[in-house]
Amino acid sequence: MNWRLVQRLLSQAGYEVHWAEDGMTGFDMAVALAPDLILLDINLPGLSGFEVATKLRKHPGCAACLIVALTARTMRSDRETALVTGCDGFISKPIDPFQFVGQVEAYLSGQRDHLEQGREGAALRQFSQQVVERLEVQLRQAQGANQKLLEAQSALEVRNRLLSRLLDLGRDLIPVRDTAEMIRRSLQQLGEDLSLDCLSIYALHPSGGYFQGQRWSGGVCQEAPVLPRDHVLPRRLAESPGGRPISGESLIQSALWEPAAAAGLWDARTHGLLLPLQGHSPAPGVAVFLAAGRKTPPFQAFELELTALYAELLNVSLENADLIRNLDETSRALGASYERMEAAYLDLQAAQKALGVQDRKAALGDLFLSMAHRLQDPVKALQSEVTALEGFMAYPAMPPPEERGDCHRSLNEIHQAIGEVEGLVNALLRRAGQGGPALPEWICLHALLQQELDLMKVEGGLPAHISLTLNLQAEQDRAFGVYQDFADLLGHLVQHGLAGATTHLTLRTWGGEGTCCLEVEDDGGPLVPEALANAFEPFPGLRAVPDTVGRKPGAGLPACAQVASAYRGTLTLENTADGTRSRLCLPLE
Repeated sequence: MNWRLVQRLLSQAGYEVHWAEDGMTGFDMAVALAPDLILLDINLPGLSGFEVATKLRKHPGCAACLIVALTARTMRSDRETALVTGCDGFISKPIDPFQFVGQVEAYLSGQRDHLEQGREGAALRQFSQQVVERLEVQLRQAQGANQKLLEAQSALEVRNRLLSRLLDLGRDLIPVRDTAEMIRRSLQQLGEDLSLDCLSIYALHPSGGYFQGQRWSGGVCQEAPVLPRDHVLPRRLAESPGGRPISGESLIQSALWEPAAAAGLWDARTHGLLLPLQGHSPAPGVAVFLAAGRKTPPFQAFELELTALYAELLNVSLENADLIRNLDETSRALGASYERMEAAYLDLQAAQKALGVQDRKAALGDLFLSMAHRLQDPVKALQSEVTALEGFMAYPAMPPPEERGDCHRSLNEIHQAIGEVEGLVNALLRRAGQGGPALPEWICLHALLQQELDLMKVEGGLPAHISLTLNLQAEQDRAFGVYQDFADLLGHLVQHGLAGATTHLTLRTWGGEGTCCLEVEDDGGPLVPEALANAFEPFPGLRAVPDTVGRKPGAGLPACAQVASAYRGTLTLENTADGTRSRLCLPLE
């Protein structure tokens, strides 16, 4: 109010006014602004006006500032103290609105108040006495505050120790599965921490008919007498708010004190504590409650909070124990189910294996049927030619010259049929590992192609969903070499054709006199240029090349190039619109 009046009067007179509400703030403001006049109240919070004036006079930046004391102290000694501490004048409060601006202007114009001669010593002694009195008051306040801090620190240390023990108990209860052991440990530690004479906890039995509990007293935990559910204490607890401890006069004046004392939860001469808890029972009403008692002293607020924390920890631990038991039972059930599933899986594998055997038998049956059909023509040819030869052999003498050509033709047909049958038999023997040493021989390439493709289908090397077109147009297809070389070469070319997203393969042959060419064309997508250029290089894994996105060449193409080179043939690979085309040309001489 004084500040508003001073600010209004001086602002209307044309002055710029600043205000601080305590001594230290005012000192900092005066140092920063270096004002023409400082109106200094004596009764300030913190440093008094006298002390602020002394501090201002010692600061070089404020030594020349005009300081006028503005205070309700009107005694002569107060005026003299103000002048001794560095003030240049004195204006008493309450201020006179009609004279105040004139008083300020007078001091700004050069007016100064002075001490009477010989009064400086008395004024200094008065100021020193005031300083000493303030120091004594501040010292007593500091001592009181320090004592309160020590008491608060001691209380905090006790709380910290109790909370640390509670935290340790929570860690210790994690591996415990026995609920009775959990309750025993919790009751014992809470009873020791709060110096209790007795401590009990009751929980509603799963049947819902009665409360059973544990009682701790004198360091011993034992089973407590049961309480029927219709007992007056549980019925009255159901009407009280759960989760908050009740103690002191609130408990004594409530309807719970007498039935709890009658049930032996505490002695009538002790201070009691009762805490209803919300249990995990689906039945209505309080399912768990905790009761404690001690003779002295009464329970404090922190002890009530600590009791609630213990109860909550025990409640959560019991719920976790139930959950873990349920999880253990579920785990055992899952383990049994897993064992049954494993047995079923083994049965399924056996059935799948048997089915694979059946499929293989069916595939082999198809292969043998195909070969039987292919053997029918050579066998018929053999039968026909043998019949013809028997007719020739019926002559009493050698056949006449005009019929000898037919004899030679029949012999050639017989040799060719025998060769076809022998080739099929040798192919089967080679697949069975009974083919004998790999020796060069005359090989019919067309027959080799058909035999190897049939075997690839049976062995799974040529998937059933791949459509296949054969166009065998070579006039000459007999080559001299090792059968397995040509079989491996064909297999590598086919596997390259299947390396992409292939759905169709085309195999064709053609050639002129002394040459046979084989092409394998696929629709699995083209190769990237770098892969196409290096498709036949040996040991591709040893060459450091960046990973490329797209189709890769078949792993057996370098081996194909080596076989073709050994037989003085040529092997090329090129991209088509839909895939790739590999071409092998072999000399037949």
